[in-house]
Amino acid sequence: MRKKVRKNFFFEKKKQKTFVRCRGPSISARQKEQKFFGSFFQKRTFFLFLALPATSFAAEHLRCGVITEPLDWNKTDLHGSLVPLAVEICKAIATARYGAPDRLDVQSFDSEGDALDAVHAGRVDIAAGVTPDFGQAQRSRVQFSLPFFHDAQGFLVHRAEGIHTLGDITGHKLCYIEGADNDPTVLTALATRGIKPLPFGFQEEGEMDAAIMDRHCQVTSAYLSKLAEARATFRNHAEYVLLPDLLALAPVTVATKAGDLRLSGIVNATISVLLQAEFLGVTQASAEKYPHSEDPRLQRLLGEDFAMATAFDLPHDWSRHVISLVGNYGEIYSRTVGPGTSFDLQRGLNALWNKGGLMAPLPLH
Repeated sequence: MRKKVRKNFFFEKKKQKTFVRCRGPSISARQKEQKFFGSFFQKRTFFLFLALPATSFAAEHLRCGVITEPLDWNKTDLHGSLVPLAVEICKAIATARYGAPDRLDVQSFDSEGDALDAVHAGRVDIAAGVTPDFGQAQRSRVQFSLPFFHDAQGFLVHRAEGIHTLGDITGHKLCYIEGADNDPTVLTALATRGIKPLPFGFQEEGEMDAAIMDRHCQVTSAYLSKLAEARATFRNHAEYVLLPDLLALAPVTVATKAGDLRLSGIVNATISVLLQAEFLGVTQASAEKYPHSEDPRLQRLLGEDFAMATAFDLPHDWSRHVISLVGNYGEIYSRTVGPGTSFDLQRGLNALWNKGGLMAPLPLH
């Protein structure tokens, strides 16, 4: 009898436990509901994410293509690697369009053609560091901006050679890369002037650079950016100088997709703002606190005239913001390719129009 009672006691206990588990599922049920609906919405969100176009993810960043240039001369892209300068220009454009220089996605390309094709295909918004080419513009359906750098074909010599002008080149060994556009340009230009060097062509840049360092070549000719880039690798680079004589001009610009008037307008306006800021003496340090002026040029530059901002649907002080975060053109040039950098390039052609250079902004109207 006792065993039976004991058995019933445990049975009742067991029933009670079962009853508690069945009656108290309110907590676990909510958890199950939350888990179910959370999973449901996560999946729906995931599929919605997949359904969005790729451009949506880059909508708040400027996708900028830059040309790194191959280590050896490819006989087509004749500039040196202007990536530091190009990236700063991209930062300025990103600041103008999205309000901050870090709203930037930089993509590297080995050639200008590849970068322009990427603009046409929509893989990047702009390509910075390209020279206008009418044929390529038609093939890739792109348009070019104001120049942000003027390159030119020049000459590099060792100080000890005693070569100071083109006339001094006669009788000296002139080295160049065969098959590149620089090759016939220099030979024809010198012949026209009655200058007779001892021409010596190379197929590879490494061999030619070694010949220059060992002074088997007394003078070499290429674009200034390429000569400056090569000079930076020489063990005694300070002994090599660029002659003031130039043969051909090659502006470096930003490319945008043909028909994108707003973006191309913002690009040109940004480059113009950088140049005008240098001309008017507005620097990165002074832009935000620059006092009010009755000068209409300063009013337009610093956002007191809303006309340009309205045209591009930008904040009225976008240009002031660009200068304060990136600097004016002179400041950008100095810290990327100017004296004291590895390129060590004087302003030259890239000085402002009022200082003997070619850099001039469009009117900021």
